[in-house]
Amino acid sequence: MSNNDAFTENLLVKVAWYYYKDNLTQTEISEILNLSRNKVVRLLDRARAENIVQFHIKGHGVNCLEIEYKLINVFNLPRAFVIPTPKDELSRSLSKAAAQYIENNINNNELLGFGWGEAVSRTIESLTIDPSIEVSMVTLTGGVNYYFHKRDYSLEGGVDKFKGGIHVIPAPFLASTEEMAKNMLSEPSVRNILDLASLSNHVVVGIGGISSASTIIKEEKMTLNELIYIKNQNAVGDILGQFYDAEGNILDLPHHHRLIGTHLNTLKKLNNVIGVAGSPQKVDAIFGALKGGYIDTLITDEETAVALIKKAEVHVK
Repeated sequence: MSNNDAFTENLLVKVAWYYYKDNLTQTEISEILNLSRNKVVRLLDRARAENIVQFHIKGHGVNCLEIEYKLINVFNLPRAFVIPTPKDELSRSLSKAAAQYIENNINNNELLGFGWGEAVSRTIESLTIDPSIEVSMVTLTGGVNYYFHKRDYSLEGGVDKFKGGIHVIPAPFLASTEEMAKNMLSEPSVRNILDLASLSNHVVVGIGGISSASTIIKEEKMTLNELIYIKNQNAVGDILGQFYDAEGNILDLPHHHRLIGTHLNTLKKLNNVIGVAGSPQKVDAIFGALKGGYIDTLITDEETAVALIKKAEVHVK
């Protein structure tokens, strides 16, 4: 494929993604891409004619953008799925992409493991599973019952898709004391779910940044003062509530001894861990997660991917 052909297909896919996935108007797309509205209309027509737009948006431009190749090569990733950076609602767009990725890769009688956070819950919400197959769901941490009661992006009304069953850790995300956490983790009902989670065929996790806007703060799983303390210990991000530094090394924090869930060292051994994250504020967190080897498949947006590659190039120098 020539550079010109690749550019054209990339443009076709961007226009299709913005229109069909992000629900932008043709005028909004023309402003983002600096194209005339008529050009956008022609590109949409061509995308349909060339079967780039089907039940899912597909094609070299979405799944194999040049930026994906760079991201995979730079971080030695097995897979990456990079979407056009949306005008807004990045988390929602990434969740739709994660859902599409899972739909394209899930098989009958498989088990999906899920972490917690906004991107993860929205991925579940967006997920459409072929009714002819049985898929099961298991949680990787406690405290996920929280999403069954949220109204803006809950699992409510959307769990029937898991015909194979839903397995939820019957415990909070964070115990009040280390001793209580040890007692909970020794309970068969908790231990059995954690053991089951280790058998997941695909695992979806969010990657949290270190800021007052972090989900871990918004969902009151931690106070801002606690997060400031953790940041001062050189933390750059968290997965499943466990914090790590810029090289992906897990920090030794009292907070970690009160968590009820899958340890990051265990996560590294699981099949196809899918990290769903993006935004300038999360570049350091995603970079650390990639350096630590916690992610097998990264689902992010173009701007974040470019920032990650640039950071890696500086890191090497």
